[in-house]
Amino acid sequence: MLKNLLEGQQEGEQKPHADTKGNAWQRVCTMVRTRRCIVMTTISACAVVLVVTLLLSLPPRDEATGTSERLPEDGNISPQFTYESTNNTASGKLRIVNRRTWLAQPAVKPSNGLHHPLPYVVILHTASETCFTQAACIFLVRHTQSFHIESNGWNDIGYSFLVGGDGVVYEGRGWDTEGAFAFGYNKKAIGIAFIGTFTSELPTPKQLYAGKQLIDLGVELGKISPAYKLLAHRQLSPTESPGLAFFELLKTWPHWAETP
Repeated sequence: MLKNLLEGQQEGEQKPHADTKGNAWQRVCTMVRTRRCIVMTTISACAVVLVVTLLLSLPPRDEATGTSERLPEDGNISPQFTYESTNNTASGKLRIVNRRTWLAQPAVKPSNGLHHPLPYVVILHTASETCFTQAACIFLVRHTQSFHIESNGWNDIGYSFLVGGDGVVYEGRGWDTEGAFAFGYNKKAIGIAFIGTFTSELPTPKQLYAGKQLIDLGVELGKISPAYKLLAHRQLSPTESPGLAFFELLKTWPHWAETP
C-alpha cells in the first residue's frame, strides 16, 4: 500500500511537469503563428503601398489616343523656351514658347505660307480670362486652339502669336503661316493676340512689353516691314477686340494707323 501510495505520489508529481511542458509548447506554437501572421500582414501591406505608389506615379493617359500627356508645371518649361535676341530690350532676349512645349495639336491640314515682309500687324485679345503664370497661360492657349478647331472649324489656332500676362510669347501659327484672325488681312499681317479681355482694363506691363518686343523682333528678322502699319482688330471686323481700354492705348504705339 505504501508502495502504491509512493507511486501515486510520484505520478502526481510528474503530471504537473508534463502539463507544464505541453503548455510551454503551445505557447511557442502560438507565438510562432502570431509572428508569422504579423510578418505576412506586414509584407501584404508593403505590397499594397508599393502598387499604389507605382500607380500614382504614372502620368495620366489620354483615353482617346492612349498617349501619355502631362502639362508642364510652372517653372519647369524654361529649358524648352526659344530665346530670340532683340536690340531694344533690357535683357536682350524675348521668351517664346514653341508649339511643342505647349503641346499643340497638329494642324488639321497645312495652311498657306506668307510672303515677307508683311505690311501689317493686327492686335487682338482672346476675350478670355487673363493668365499670370506659364502653366495657366499654356492651359488657355491649348483651350483656344481646341475652340478654334472644334467650334470654328479652322485648321489650327487662328493667331500668329499669343502674349500672356506672364510676359511670355506663345507661338501660334508663327511667322511663316497664314493665320485666321481678320478676314482680308490674314495673308498680309501678323496677328498678335493678348490673352485676356481688355474692355475696361489693360494688359499687364510685362504683357505690353513682350508684345512690343515681338513686333520689333519680327522687323529684325525681316518678317514684318520696317514701315508696317499697326491696326486693332476692331478696325477690320465688327468686334470689340482688343477691348476699348487696350484700343485707346494702342493709339499711342509706334506705327499706329487710323485707317488701313
